[in-house]
Amino acid sequence: MKIKLLLTFLMLFFISSITYSQFDKFVFQLGAGIVNPDKQLRGNNYINYDSGPYIYQNPGDTTRNALYSPGGFAFVDSSLIAKNYGAKTGFYINGTAKINVDKYETFRLIGTLSYSAFNAFEGAKSGYTPLLTYSQAYLQPLSYDYNISNFGIGLGIEVAPLSFTKLVTPFINGTFDFNFFNAKLSRTTGPNDSTSISFDGFRMGLNLGAGIEFKVSDQFGFCLGAKYDFGNLLFKNTDQIGLVEWGRTNANINDDGGSYISNLYGALGDRYRANIKSDSKEMNWSSFYIAVNFYPNIKKTTKK
Repeated sequence: MKIKLLLTFLMLFFISSITYSQFDKFVFQLGAGIVNPDKQLRGNNYINYDSGPYIYQNPGDTTRNALYSPGGFAFVDSSLIAKNYGAKTGFYINGTAKINVDKYETFRLIGTLSYSAFNAFEGAKSGYTPLLTYSQAYLQPLSYDYNISNFGIGLGIEVAPLSFTKLVTPFINGTFDFNFFNAKLSRTTGPNDSTSISFDGFRMGLNLGAGIEFKVSDQFGFCLGAKYDFGNLLFKNTDQIGLVEWGRTNANINDDGGSYISNLYGALGDRYRANIKSDSKEMNWSSFYIAVNFYPNIKKTTKK
């Protein structure tokens, strides 16, 4: 309820600001920094290492057999997608345009483009996994690689109460965000044998930010800022009919609870697991950045 009231207030302020706006001073900003996942976007490890042995039973055979590995077995963790998205700290880049509403530049309309690459500092995970055939199980070396990212488009407002000083300007802002999430999990068992699954999802959210700008000349300055994203407030969804399986290119990110069927979590050649419970998940994250500000000299022309 609080989120809805805040969204309503921001929209009314946005509309009223346009009515009495000046629109004569622009700020363009390019920034980069660190992004840190929060809530169920964060996950500890997307690969689970099992020391073994791996117990299996061949079709038509009542005996149970054991397969051993010198370094244990590497499986995709069963919490990935079902409980969390396995995101770790990564990098963040943004581009922002600001335009004043009043003559003192206290209120600004802002538009942002941003890209958050989680897991950017995490390498591939290697290990062994069972390869199941009709008559026997083999030891298969392999490696996994996983990344998740978001491309965001934001529209909103900013308040900078000391902007008239032209020197140091603290600010707070908020934007409505259009978020395009993408995740990809890859599995490689040899030079010519690899497969992957990719996830896509469009969600709408809200971003709240704050920072401080330092103007060093009439044309340039820099900024230190932080922001927090509520990435999937609207349009959560879980595909309870589609399969979450190797080779799929447009799987749902499954953030609204329910269940699904998958073959991600077992040995190679293992059966699909049915009715995997997917929790309702919040995809939130924080960002910390430094940016360069550009102040173009745009003068208004008056009619004689």
